[in-house]
Amino acid sequence: MLALAWSVYFGFGVVSASLAALITPIRSDLSLSYAQAGLVFGAWQLVYIVVSYPAGLFVDRVGTRRALTLGALLVAASAYGRAIAIDFPTLFAAVALFGCGGPIVSIGLPKVVAGWFTGRPRAVASGIYTTGSTSGNVVALAATNALILPLLGSWRLTCTAYGVLATAIAVGWWLLARDPPPADGRGRHDGPGAWRTVVQTRAVWLVVVVGFTGFMIGHGFRNWLPQILESKGLSPADAGYLAALPGVSSIFGSILIARLAARVGRKPVVATLLLVVAASLLAVSVLDGPALVLILVVQGFCAGAILPLLLSMLMDLREVGASAMGTAAGMYFAFGEIGGFAGPALMGLLKDLTGAFTTGLVLLAGITLVMLLPTSLLRR
Repeated sequence: MLALAWSVYFGFGVVSASLAALITPIRSDLSLSYAQAGLVFGAWQLVYIVVSYPAGLFVDRVGTRRALTLGALLVAASAYGRAIAIDFPTLFAAVALFGCGGPIVSIGLPKVVAGWFTGRPRAVASGIYTTGSTSGNVVALAATNALILPLLGSWRLTCTAYGVLATAIAVGWWLLARDPPPADGRGRHDGPGAWRTVVQTRAVWLVVVVGFTGFMIGHGFRNWLPQILESKGLSPADAGYLAALPGVSSIFGSILIARLAARVGRKPVVATLLLVVAASLLAVSVLDGPALVLILVVQGFCAGAILPLLLSMLMDLREVGASAMGTAAGMYFAFGEIGGFAGPALMGLLKDLTGAFTTGLVLLAGITLVMLLPTSLLRR
């Protein structure tokens, strides 16, 4: 089940990151400004905010097997829609469709882990399954301009190919997946009762607030990273390779740091990660050459561990447990994707206003440092 969950998140990651890899030819073909491109990057997060809560209830009600099949198919449909986009509104709509399937996937998968794992294995499993998304990001960023786009000849066919991949993964999940055994009973309520319990839990809100930053950085920085690197003089192919580095290092960070946090406590680890990520964002704006490569590796290693650590905190709250994890994750992702929408949009807007990405990177770093306050109030 963990391997199947990983594959679903892999398809999610490929489709979500492929837009960043293809934005240069898409901008040229559809005549998009940087601000319009930033809005397109944030389109699915905007829909995600609205859909997350009902998606969480939907996952809790119908089970992960059926829910994740639907979510993966909607992800595929978004890729197909991008392939036939003709202007800004149609591209925006196609990317926004991802916001209907994405919440089901990202909310359903933590419920799979919460249902099949307990204790320390749960934290490690959280770290492992989240590497599926980052692995998909890496493949999309590294292979799109260097291999897939030259092989297929157009960005439209490339989007179609990624849609076919997501469809195949959805079919595989439907055929092979099983719903987890009955929930452990730690959540107090189901349905509306679970929502009331989650909303009234202070610890949940603290996790949600810190998670907001993770989404803002993840979408704001990662989506624009290929363009940031191109602005430093790199070719699209070389920028794609370097932009994949944070994703590669995050795979190791999400697993290794989860093991460390299980020993020393998640609260001090999260605080340290936020400090390092803020410093690395500032460094990216001024560094070049080998130093830039090193800082991208460090940024990915630390940033990639934040999401699984926060999700494992949610799973272990007695007010949540496996039974209410869909509802809690729905709340987490709903508020988190406000940052996911704001990050790319602000980066694009500030690029248009200032002519550089530096201001946007400084803003992201500052917001990351502010999150140290709610982090200090988290449960260990």
